[in-house]
Amino acid sequence: MRDQGRLVEWHDEKGYGFIQPNDTNKARVFLHIKEFSRPGPRPIVGCALDYQVALDGQGRYRATQVVYLKASQTQKNVVNNVKVFKTKDIQVKSPMVIVIVIYIVVLGVLAAIGRLPALLPMFLILMNVVCYWFYSQDKEAAQLGNRRVPEQTLHVLSFLGGWPAAWLAQQRLRHKTQKASFLRIYRLTIIFHVLLLLWLISPFNAMLV
Repeated sequence: MRDQGRLVEWHDEKGYGFIQPNDTNKARVFLHIKEFSRPGPRPIVGCALDYQVALDGQGRYRATQVVYLKASQTQKNVVNNVKVFKTKDIQVKSPMVIVIVIYIVVLGVLAAIGRLPALLPMFLILMNVVCYWFYSQDKEAAQLGNRRVPEQTLHVLSFLGGWPAAWLAQQRLRHKTQKASFLRIYRLTIIFHVLLLLWLISPFNAMLV
């Protein structure tokens, strides 16, 4: 099946990037420089492309038989598409932003009144840094076809407190946002993490001084 879209990300030194289809409900498509049907100028962000959609060995969408489009050949107005995409993006993000802010405030209050172990805030900060780094490494590995970070590792880091950074990485890197089974487990890690915190501040936790 052929489709049209705009190049929204390009790494010229590595020769690959991503196309956002004109239908913004569709996921971004991976593009490698070798997939252009005929020689032409180096791709630049914003250029319109027509391409064949294919799946690679890992089930990811990639573009083949790619050709440049003139403005008169594009199917939709790209400015309108970008506006719709951004509006939908904000609507999706807002509830989780609120959840993360509440989570951080509650942690701060609990730490201030001494209801959390002294080293826990530092541990949670470390987990978030590590979690974001692992997401970025997995994103790069997916793009280059290298060995991926196991999903179990990402979920464990999320459960141990890195779930806010995991969500941030999903949105900023546009990674792990299409796989429903992964997202279901990710949400469960948030629930189990909160339950763990509730246990830490409960009378049943004999480790609290």
